Amino acid sequence: MAEEEGTPSSDGGAGGHQAGAFHPFLLSLLLPLLIAGAGLLAGQFWTMEARAGGGLYGHLTAGLLAVGLYGSASGVGRPEGRGDVYRIVVAITFGVVVKAAFIAGALWLAFHGKSDYLVLAVAMAQIDPLSVSAMLEARDMSPRAKSLLAAWASFDDPVTTVLVVILGSMVLTDAGSVSSGATSYAETLIGNAVLLVVAAGLWLVVRQPRARRDEPVGPRRAVLQIGALVALLAVATWQFLMLGLAVSALFFRPPLGRWLGRATNAALWVATFLLGMLLAKGAVYSVGAVLGVATFVAQGVVGAVVTLGFTARDRTSLCLSQQNGITAIILALLLEPTLPEAVAVVAPAILVVNLLHLTSNDLLARVRLRRARLAQVTEALSAVGDTRGNGASGGPGREPPTPSVPH
Repeated sequence: MAEEEGTPSSDGGAGGHQAGAFHPFLLSLLLPLLIAGAGLLAGQFWTMEARAGGGLYGHLTAGLLAVGLYGSASGVGRPEGRGDVYRIVVAITFGVVVKAAFIAGALWLAFHGKSDYLVLAVAMAQIDPLSVSAMLEARDMSPRAKSLLAAWASFDDPVTTVLVVILGSMVLTDAGSVSSGATSYAETLIGNAVLLVVAAGLWLVVRQPRARRDEPVGPRRAVLQIGALVALLAVATWQFLMLGLAVSALFFRPPLGRWLGRATNAALWVATFLLGMLLAKGAVYSVGAVLGVATFVAQGVVGAVVTLGFTARDRTSLCLSQQNGITAIILALLLEPTLPEAVAVVAPAILVVNLLHLTSNDLLARVRLRRARLAQVTEALSAVGDTRGNGASGGPGREPPTPSVPH
């Protein structure tokens, strides 16, 4: 069922999204570039080795991914409509696979079938939840479309992570080092299921009693809940059980307040700094550019299918919603030990995707603003024409002529 068009804003814009509304996004793009630049500078003096087989590097990157996935999934709210649950499931399962296949096909054709790049296609086939969360207020979309995009961005991350582990174990040499505990598809599913069951049992024990649900959580119970969450994060990091952790975030929600957002942002900054350090070895711009363009186009293809029945305004906005950030960065860090070109390719690809997002959405906002102003001018001219027409025919816009008196 199609949604109603966005309500024009008081200043003549379309849906409140103005052409200059992307300035905050531009600033948010500059900050990661500065942090990556600092890491690049540090990499000139200190060489960081991305060693396979776990160790400090492996557990650090897995821990960063765990914090990022939990932070994104815990912010998922209830969908606007029951029918959109089906759309969300399609987007984060079939949609992720189609996007990955589209991107991999583009890389396959451009670089003569180099199989290692197929894993990078999967690593980029998700939408950054932090960027989406920061931009939803400025987006010219209906609440239904915003709800779909927020859930899509939050849950395609763990699905992408699991696919990277599975495909990496089949394509990459020594791929068992991509994760410390997921050596096969069956083990991955079983491990995530066990973590999910344990998390549900823990939450039944530490959650607020039913009779006191409307009251704030007491300090002792809050400490107990946060301690249980830290334990879950530690186990998920140790055994790389990211899908189970992300699903647990739907119900396992202790009162973290602003600390959750701060922890997620901290994970992003640390991962970006590590990315910069590894970029000291150089970047592969040609592959990164193709990967970035293919990723942005793939979102348009999948978005057009997932949003069937939405308004043209919502469909266009969702098709141009591809952004990459924390998950793509951390997956590149995780793949680096077995695929030394991972960071060198993914880093420029992320930049290309985000620049395409910035320019295309800014252009879309300008077009909509001009259309809204043109519609206002047309309406005003039409009103003036109606007024003159009514006056010429003796209507209410003009006094009737005085009849002549015969002499």
